[in-house]
Amino acid sequence: MIQIGEILKQVPFFRSLGRDSIDFITEKLKFKQYKNGTPICKIGDPGDKMWIVLSGKVAVSAANGEVLAQIGQGNYFGEMALLTGEPRSATVSAADDTETFILDKDDFDIILEKYPSISIAMSKIMSQRLRETNAVVSEKAKELKSQAPAGPSGSLRDKHITEVLAFCEANSLTGALEVSNAGQTAVIEFEKGVLQTIKFGTLGEDEAMDTLMGWEDGTFVVKPRLIALDGLSSGGSTEAPKQESKKTGSILVINHSMVVRKVLEKNLSSLGHTVKTADGITDGIGALRTVKPNVIISDFKYDEISGYDFCMQIRETANYLDIPFIFITDSSTDSAVVNQLKSVSNSAVVDAQDVSHIANTIEKMLP
Repeated sequence: MIQIGEILKQVPFFRSLGRDSIDFITEKLKFKQYKNGTPICKIGDPGDKMWIVLSGKVAVSAANGEVLAQIGQGNYFGEMALLTGEPRSATVSAADDTETFILDKDDFDIILEKYPSISIAMSKIMSQRLRETNAVVSEKAKELKSQAPAGPSGSLRDKHITEVLAFCEANSLTGALEVSNAGQTAVIEFEKGVLQTIKFGTLGEDEAMDTLMGWEDGTFVVKPRLIALDGLSSGGSTEAPKQESKKTGSILVINHSMVVRKVLEKNLSSLGHTVKTADGITDGIGALRTVKPNVIISDFKYDEISGYDFCMQIRETANYLDIPFIFITDSSTDSAVVNQLKSVSNSAVVDAQDVSHIANTIEKMLP
């Protein structure tokens, strides 16, 4: 099991998990080999399993036989249909002698429920997958347009708007997200994964976003301008734990990403916390003049200064001499930066993917 665990650690969305978590997942996996050229799944097949490539590589093909992408060791495929329940929208064949682990849908659902951070990590990995696919498809976009599947779409009953926004941001979407409910439609424009505008009748952007966050019903469709996507990979579980928090307090979230702010605001508010958000240092300092937070959740860096220096400046103020800080990092954060943040007293360093960890850390920090 140790050897298998080391292999699983190469899979990006399992990297942040501990030994016990890896062992739990390993017990759910089935090993299978495919000879070069062997079909693994075909368009129209049931979406009841996903594969992790241990060695070799596979080719992903459209209906006309065009190879859209190749997936190699340490990556995965089949998760999109597994998440949405839709039939396979692409054909996958072994492009070399290939070894895989197979994860069935029932076991996949159990793992996502136990470790919700995995689904968020999956959406980030899809960003790289999308860029690789785009390099192949963009030159023939017009030819494939009539044959390619429609962009991701679904119901807000199954996917909250925060999950759909996270997918668009993580996959560097250039295009539009259309969200509809009761005859009303909002159009959210993205450029390389960055939200540009929100058009929703006469509402301003903040008011429009707040309205969309409250929708529990309706539909959405993602409309990329370059290529069509064949599934929603964000998985959807960006939710904090369902149990009620034993302690609640006032939380200030300072983060440049609107999606991160909205996801944290939604989940922490559902646990009974009072949440104020700001998109940078200037707004964050302004918020400190109107609210007295019990905990500050901060980016690890800003355009002006580092997260460390920002914390030191705030703690020079009499009212905030030892206010708890939670620094949000990601897998690309330099180890020296992480070590500096960990040296700060009464603070924690948490991966942005792990909403559950953030919620638990807040509870421990509250008086």
